[in-house]
Parts: sequence; C-alpha cells; structure tokens
Amino acid sequence: MPIKRSRNSLIHAGALVATIGIFIVDLQQPLAYTVGILYVLVILVGLWTTWRPYPIVAAVVATTLLIIDAIVGWGAEAPSFVFVNRPLMVLVSTAAATLVMHSRRLERKWSANMQQLADIKRALDHAAIVATTDVTGRITYVNDKFCEISKYSREELLGQDHRIINSGFHSKAFMRELWHTIARGHVWHAEIRNRAKDGGLYWVDTTIVPFLDSRGKPYQYIAIRADITARKAAEDRLAQQAALARLGQMAAVVAHEVRNPLAGIKGAIQVLMSRRSGADAELPVMRDVVARIDSLGELINDLMLFARPRPPRPNTFHIRPLLLEAISLLRRDPVGESVEVTIEGPDLALTADTEMIRATVLNLLLNAAQAMNGRGNVTIKLAQHDWECSIEIRDSGPGVPEDLRDRVFEPFFTTKARGGGLGLPIARRTAELHGGTLTLSSPETGGSVFTLTLPIHALAHLEERTAISV
Repeated sequence: MPIKRSRNSLIHAGALVATIGIFIVDLQQPLAYTVGILYVLVILVGLWTTWRPYPIVAAVVATTLLIIDAIVGWGAEAPSFVFVNRPLMVLVSTAAATLVMHSRRLERKWSANMQQLADIKRALDHAAIVATTDVTGRITYVNDKFCEISKYSREELLGQDHRIINSGFHSKAFMRELWHTIARGHVWHAEIRNRAKDGGLYWVDTTIVPFLDSRGKPYQYIAIRADITARKAAEDRLAQQAALARLGQMAAVVAHEVRNPLAGIKGAIQVLMSRRSGADAELPVMRDVVARIDSLGELINDLMLFARPRPPRPNTFHIRPLLLEAISLLRRDPVGESVEVTIEGPDLALTADTEMIRATVLNLLLNAAQAMNGRGNVTIKLAQHDWECSIEIRDSGPGVPEDLRDRVFEPFFTTKARGGGLGLPIARRTAELHGGTLTLSSPETGGSVFTLTLPIHALAHLEERTAISV
C-alpha cells in the first residue's frame, strides 16, 4: 500500500506540473489544437493511477483552464477559435475522461474476474485432481494433486497423454466411448482405475469437460477427478464379505452333504483293496480313486478354511525355526524335493498364530516350487521395517504374466492342474487376519516375489480382531 501511494503521488505531481506548464505556454502563445491534445494526454495519465476521481478532476481542471485561456486571450484569438475550437477541446477532454473512467471500470471488473478465477482454481486444486489436455490428448497442465497421486513429476507428465497412467483395467471399447463422447462436445463421467509410477493402483471418479470454440468444436479438455480408492476398497470388502457369507453357507452344505459320503466311499474302497492281492490289476485304479477322494477332501477343507477361518491364537516365536519347519515339509512333497531354498536376513521374533503363519509360508513355497516345475532356487529374505517384519519369498520361475497378477488372489482362480485355486486367497486372508498384507510382484530379472508383511507386536491387535470375529 505505501508503494502504491508513493507512485500515485509522483503521477499526480507530474500531471500537475504538466498541466501548469501547458496553461502558461498557452497563455503566452496560443497553441491552437495542440493545447487540447496536451490536456488529453494529462487526462490519460489516469490509466496509471489508482485514484478513481482523477479523470474527472483532470477534465474539470482542463476545462477550467481552457475557459481562462479563452477569456484572457479574448481579443487576440479568432472568433472561430474561441467559439468553436475551445468548446471542441472541452468536448474532447470530457470524452477522454469518460473513456479513461470506462477503461478503469473494465480493468477493475477484469481484475475482479481474474481474482475470482484464481480463487476458483485454488479451491479446485485443493479439492480435486485436475488436468487439461489439447484435442489430441496431450497433457498441457496438471495440478499438485495429480502429481501426488500419480507419483509422476510435472515435467514427466506435460506433453504426454493419459496412457502414461493407464492400468489396462478398462477395455478398448470403454476408452473409445470416452473419446467419442468428448469429441462430440459432451461431458463424460465415470470411474477409472489408473496406475501410478510406482505400480500402485488407484481409482478416480472422473469428469471430462470439453471447451468449445465458436463452431462448437472442442479445442481443449479439462479432467476433474476425485480419489475414490478408499471407497472402492470398502465396496470390495463389503462385496467380499457378502460373497464369503454365501460361500460359508455353501461350504457348510458341501461339508455335510459331500464330505461324509466321500468318507464312506473311501472306507468301502479301502476295504475292497484290503481283500485284493498285490498283483490284482484293479488295485491301481482303486488307489487312484482314493487319491482323488483325498484331493476332493482337501479342497473341501480349504473351502471351509477360506469361508470360515478360525480366529488367530497368537504367541511369540522366532521366524527362522518356523521357516526351517516349512522347508522340511516342502521336502516331503514330490514337487519340492529338488528345490534349493536359501534363508537370508536376521532371525526375528514375531507375535502371531504359529500354525497359520507356517501354513502360509508352506503354501507360498509350494506355489514357488510348482511354478518352477520342481527345479530351481527359492530365496527367503527376512527384514524389519519399524514395527513390521517382512518375509519375502522369491523364486526363479517364469513369473506371473501381467494380465494375471491381479487375479492370482481371487478364489478358485488357478492356472495349474493341481489345486483348487484357494491356496493364495487363504494365504492373503491369513495375513489380513493378522493385520498384515500379502503382495505379489514380478521383477524385470524374472521370477515372482511374494511379500508377507506382518506387525511384529500384534498381540493386542490380534486379540481385538479375535473379539470382533467372535
């Protein structure tokens, strides 16, 4: 404010000096039309001062001085100059003052509009993820929230198109419908799943608005997004809970209506086998039937375990001995006999359900052995991060194709002839019951990496989850 006042004072002082100078010169030697132009220049100085009455005051002063000049030079000036030109000069001064005032009003209105737009932009940037693109889809602007959620810097995004964050989740028909809608000048709205620079997935509620030219053709698009990742996760959890409730009902029926008859059939076949001689040609067929009944029984047990897991019973133990037990159990399975397993990292103490964690590690080891067809190397790496520990199981197999990575934890999804597709879902469910996570990654060097993360001191957490489950 002091700077503006100082500038206004200098402008006003300069204008006053110029006005007095013009008046004195005009008194001594009439300037004809030039005097009007010079007064107009003084009035136009009002474009650079913030004092609103300046144009009117300057016009009034100029008019007064023109009248004084006319009175003083009454006899010396020609009648046409006195009665025609002087009034025209007054009219020009008045017009100049009017134009300056109108220009100042437009400037104030424009400044207010710009301030309003700046306020709207600031509010929008704080509340939403914003990006603009040209008609070809090239990104021309992103706000800080866009960079924050996508993990890309502004420099990495500008000039790119939105394929840089495409997760591949949506079909080509979905994307074509998006572009056809906005290319026709219509607003498009939907929920989109994107992929951040670090590989993380996030959901955004997206509205794309086309900016149209005078012909109604888009010349720019603005995309306004809201992060709905938490909401989608909650919806998924509710859907899983509903599915698990239905699955639990089905599992109970299967366990009662199928497992019991299977046990009777298995017992009858074993009785028949005991009555056969070792050279009987039908014995291999009977053994195969018993093996298939056992596989079906294991699937039913897995189904019951997944649908109705028991609450964890936590106790404190060291992880390395548990891993050695899981490796010993792996060796008893034909698929794991020739697999080399290495343990790296410090031995850590953990509070968790020993049996459930051992079963989870064994499940992951068997999964790795099957992926390598029984031959290869598995590395188990232990690490501690603050109050969490991680058990990383890395194999030297072919890895999981990118289009299947999001489905490996789905119940009953499997690409193997062995198993019912419940091993990994049960493993993840065990991790979640302990307040941890189970994730999959496939590094560029090959193979697959399953990372089981668990809280180290989870006793209170487990007791709380157990109380909720009960």
